[in-house]
Amino acid sequence: MTSKAILVGLSDLEREQLQSWIQAIVPSTRFLHVAHCSSLESLPEEGNVCLGVLRITEDQPKPWRDVSRFRDLLPKVAPLLVLIPPGQPELIRRCLKGGADDYWIMPFTEEAFMPRLQVLLEWAAVSETARESAGGEDSSRDAGGQGFRVMRFLGGLFQRKEDHALAGGERFLLGGRWKMMRNLGGGSYGEVWKVEDSATGKRAVAKIPHSVKSNRRFMHEAGILKLFQEHPHAVHMQEIAHEGGKVVLIQEFVEGRTLQEMLDEGMEGAQKEKAFLQLVEVMGYAHSQNVMHRDIKPENIIVQSSGDIKLLDFGTGKHLSGESVSSTIIGSRPYMSPEQIEGRSCLGSDVWALGVILYALSTGFIPFYYDNDKALMDAILEVEPEKPSDLQPGFSPDLERIILKSLQKKPVNRYAHAGELLDDLLETFPSFGEGQVLDS
Repeated sequence: MTSKAILVGLSDLEREQLQSWIQAIVPSTRFLHVAHCSSLESLPEEGNVCLGVLRITEDQPKPWRDVSRFRDLLPKVAPLLVLIPPGQPELIRRCLKGGADDYWIMPFTEEAFMPRLQVLLEWAAVSETARESAGGEDSSRDAGGQGFRVMRFLGGLFQRKEDHALAGGERFLLGGRWKMMRNLGGGSYGEVWKVEDSATGKRAVAKIPHSVKSNRRFMHEAGILKLFQEHPHAVHMQEIAHEGGKVVLIQEFVEGRTLQEMLDEGMEGAQKEKAFLQLVEVMGYAHSQNVMHRDIKPENIIVQSSGDIKLLDFGTGKHLSGESVSSTIIGSRPYMSPEQIEGRSCLGSDVWALGVILYALSTGFIPFYYDNDKALMDAILEVEPEKPSDLQPGFSPDLERIILKSLQKKPVNRYAHAGELLDDLLETFPSFGEGQVLDS
């Protein structure tokens, strides 16, 4: 059946751009465009609606009411994307509360917007498939059917950490395909499971939100991961699954040990240099795409048997579309920059974390550490890091300069992005990566 996208309030240029991008992903899509939400009393019968898009203007009175009206008209499986003028954070909150599934701060930037759009359309497709397999009903709302049973079962996943199986010994299939093998951990937003493809036996990792309220966060992570599909040092996303109305991310399973485990056991100088060089390379790529990670730490870096690294957990990442800072306080305390603690993360915040890791690889210590969170944050905000040369007499002055520049309190005094750090590192030490700079 033909897919249909409903576009409300877009200018001619915006409509042409969006239609071409949607058709590049789903060529058979047809479009209905109306100037105002009030013109939509009902939706056409023919075709499955795969996406609703509502453009909000700066002078539009109480636009969240239009969001709620549009949401009520759209099928439950069709995501609603709201296009918002820049500089109105309160409007974002109200529109999301009104029923929007995602938002974009205008204007469009194709490189950043396309992955987000692709995720929304993929989510609509898997949601429609799940609805059809449940007999045409919204499986997440059918309290008497399979959807409700699945949601109850998933609720149990977050209370027990052992392997799970359904009655009769048949292992539960996440998204109708992935066997849930072992719980790998979790946090405030969801759980991470090792899973196995029931058809091929291929292993993967499933990130499962605790509730549908985290769907937007998971879709944003999926959009960021799509930017890294070809990068060898970032974890790759395999697909988006649907379970009980939740966005489930299926990612590649990476064998290896964390950089923290490797450091605890002891690493050769060449191993350290190779790992750090690849880390800065992948972050240089991220920053060139205007993406910040916000939680770079040794526990999020997997060192494979080949010595190559994979950077994990872009769930904390953010694409700075139309922005230069993020007001969200997020990250791991010993690796957080001063501005990150104050809720003003920027690309330079990742540079700070890279500086902390290089300090640790070089000296065996991290520059700031206290058991008490307040003392730790006060030190990061106010105290200068101890110079590596004070810890190790004869420490390379050039390496110390690079480390301390990465750890400047003000972002303007640091490298502007990871690419600048990489350039300085390789210009200063052309053989970096061969084990001639960092000690074992």
